[in-house]
Amino acid sequence: MKKSHLIFLLLVALIAGLAGLYLEISRSSRWNESQTAQTIFPNLPVNDITKIGIRSATAHVTLEKKNNRWTVAERDNYPADFSKIQDLIRILWQLKAGQEMQIGPSQLGRLNVVAPGSGSPAGIEIGLKGDKEQEIASLVIGKSVERSDGARGAATSGRFVYNPAVKDRVYLVAESFFSVDPVTVGPWLDKSFIAPGALIGIAQSPWSNNPGWKITRKDAKADWQLEGLQPGETLDKAFTEGLSSFSPTFVDVRPQSASTNETGLNEPFKVTLKTADGFIYNLALGKEGPEKARYLQLNVNADLPVTRTPEPNESPNDKKARDEEFDKHIARLKEQLQTEKQFEKWVYLVPGYSIQPLLKRRDEIVTKPSPTPSPVPTPTPAPVAASTSPPSPSSAASPSATPLVSPSPAAANTQPAPSPTASVSASPAP
Repeated sequence: MKKSHLIFLLLVALIAGLAGLYLEISRSSRWNESQTAQTIFPNLPVNDITKIGIRSATAHVTLEKKNNRWTVAERDNYPADFSKIQDLIRILWQLKAGQEMQIGPSQLGRLNVVAPGSGSPAGIEIGLKGDKEQEIASLVIGKSVERSDGARGAATSGRFVYNPAVKDRVYLVAESFFSVDPVTVGPWLDKSFIAPGALIGIAQSPWSNNPGWKITRKDAKADWQLEGLQPGETLDKAFTEGLSSFSPTFVDVRPQSASTNETGLNEPFKVTLKTADGFIYNLALGKEGPEKARYLQLNVNADLPVTRTPEPNESPNDKKARDEEFDKHIARLKEQLQTEKQFEKWVYLVPGYSIQPLLKRRDEIVTKPSPTPSPVPTPTPAPVAASTSPPSPSSAASPSATPLVSPSPAAANTQPAPSPTASVSASPAP
């Protein structure tokens, strides 16, 4: 290659590099000049919102306000976690654009701010509605972005968002929207659940070649006792230490009409819990579901005292104060019963770890003493059999040799001892 050609190619590469650098600086300059603090949804009527739809290309969640209470439509109107809904509405109300970009419709997909069902790659759409399905606002959440903040010397993160009401504008906001990405139903369910408190009785029904078991105690401070304890058996204290209270949780729900082929509740494994406050929980456990959770359905009742038994020698003032305290306590228990009765309408997916003690077999909750090893008998030497072969010459020649068979007295008198000069080379007769 000629030297002039090489110089020409180097000049072209240099010019191309400078042009690219100029475009990058120019684009960065335009981006920085577009910094703003404008609100994405000015004058958002937060009190008019009665429905929130969250959807991606593969999943959706619908939160609706019914009878003055937020519910999850995809879970048979199970109560929703209002605190999370409140946080989401607050985020949208306060959402501000740190930067904005003018962009054409054909470029929305590059930032993943296309509404699901309108193209690919799609973002996550949040739709807000009021009474009678009136559209209030919507927002499409796109790509995450991390940039170096030169002024602060740290990295900053945010998301691209698109407000369809404002055409050809995409905004970069500081919010991560972790509560809606990924789109799943479980986190939006109200996780308030039964709270049995101090237990005084647990009965497990027989199952899978297991006889079941029943443990009881007089009060919340007494030791647990196993009914039918066999001689030598001891109730495992490590097992009972975790049963002072029982507070299960759940990850998802199904309607009460869910198929028993899915839940396994046509042949349930049953456990009954009794509390110190008189509550009785009948739990029906089905088969394992997703992520090692087990299907559970429950029935709640309570045997509450009507009156308080006064203590001996109570003064009138003490009696009045204790009666008032008793009445307040019973009122709280009745409210708890009313709340927990509502949980009977659904089937729950309960993590296996939260109910693991209730699934233990009887032989797993008792310990037995190790058997004492039997003494090993000392072996008795077997008697030596009499030899029918004549003694060898060498043994006969030894005066200290003991004969294997003692001769009779007559033989001892008539047979002389072998001569010490007998030849040792001769073989004995057969």
